Amino acid sequence: MFEEEEKKLEQRKKTIDKVDVPIDKIHFAVRNGFEKAKKERVLKRKKTIKRSLWSLIVAAILLISFITSISVSPAFANKVASIPGLDRIVALIKQDKGLVAAIENDYYQPINKSQEKNGITMTLDGVIADDTGIVIFYSVRSKEVDLSSLELKYLQLSSGINPRYIVNLNNYILNLVPKEGTDFYSSVETIERVTFSKDLSWGIGIKNGDKIEHFKIPFSYKVMNVEDKNIVVDKDVIIEGQLIKVKYLFVDPVRTTVVLEEDPNNSMKLLSRAFDNLKLIDEMGRTWSAMPGNSFKVLPKGNLWEVPLMESFYFHNPKELTLTFGKVAAMEKEEAYILIDTESKKILKQPSESIFSDLQVKDGKVSFSIRSNDDLTFFPKFKDSDGKEFLIYDRGLRPYLKSYVIGSLSKISNVEQKLEFELPTESFTNPLRFDLDLYPSRIEEDVEVKIIPEDSPKRRIWKSDIHF
Repeated sequence: MFEEEEKKLEQRKKTIDKVDVPIDKIHFAVRNGFEKAKKERVLKRKKTIKRSLWSLIVAAILLISFITSISVSPAFANKVASIPGLDRIVALIKQDKGLVAAIENDYYQPINKSQEKNGITMTLDGVIADDTGIVIFYSVRSKEVDLSSLELKYLQLSSGINPRYIVNLNNYILNLVPKEGTDFYSSVETIERVTFSKDLSWGIGIKNGDKIEHFKIPFSYKVMNVEDKNIVVDKDVIIEGQLIKVKYLFVDPVRTTVVLEEDPNNSMKLLSRAFDNLKLIDEMGRTWSAMPGNSFKVLPKGNLWEVPLMESFYFHNPKELTLTFGKVAAMEKEEAYILIDTESKKILKQPSESIFSDLQVKDGKVSFSIRSNDDLTFFPKFKDSDGKEFLIYDRGLRPYLKSYVIGSLSKISNVEQKLEFELPTESFTNPLRFDLDLYPSRIEEDVEVKIIPEDSPKRRIWKSDIHF
């Protein structure tokens, strides 16, 4: 089905021969990619064929492989051919309609800067940036070290010495496993809701044995000025008696965000990851799904939620959209917390499912067990009876509250977790209250919202409408 595109590529061999075509990529969403190209490159070591002829053949095979295995447009393949280093990110984005379209429309900015330490090379491949955030593509390779033995420990975007974005993996293990058939690890990080400067540094930490190698690459980029395509919706849905208003769609080149408003009189509390199953479907059946774990309340307007989708329809211009919710994470407000007394060593209150047990208070530490099959239970902080807040700090990101205790949530088995933390060193008053942000409770109803972009009220909206 791609014969015509292959002929066009064959006609461009002379141009392709001049292109430097490396390889690279993987992370949260690992994609398929380069097996055929890798096998063909092995043939390169055969006998007396000239290097220039091989570079032409390999480049042509790579590009044809991109089209046939990635199922994207000839326009995208032409971009891969014309931008050095772009082939390293293909496996990461080929399933992301928004990023593919952004590259086709010249939003990708190649960086191609590398730093080498002790036989390990980190490359900042490129970025896509607009006024809402930045998408960073990076890769790691080594001729001296088995990549699978290395672990990613942190990611950091900074301006000068000031961190703008930090992800610490702490006790989590993320090995740098290369895509099968390649010799590199590659990944993409989407960073939103951060105020950027034009001169930044991208840093990552890689654990090599007992040592952590710190990589940091400075770079500059351009913020692309984009046309406003935001949509006013203002439609209500009711899910198991809970009223939710669909307010806006913020449509940017690399991200579409759905803005929702919960009725403060609802009997249920919407939990973190409330809208992981939210989807937008257009008249052609194309689907844009929520980014799992990324919906969040907009402060200080505590009743508004932003739900970023994994892709954007900015360049697709759908005529009609259908919004569906699927399962929504929510629980009765009167059950959405637990109370413990560290003096009597008792759990005074918890949800009716009683998944919390085995409270221990010993040697200045508190612990209790959590029975959960899907790991959806978490306590970032607690309050004493006087309302004083304490953050449970896991030695990763810097504490955002003045008062905190050292603690951790660990997995004991497939059905059990354990929360352990130190008692506060400053005075506190029992009982301690833990508000539930993540909990295995769902509501569901077959509801949908029809959205006709052209019928959207002619009112220009900006993200500043909901941010302060």
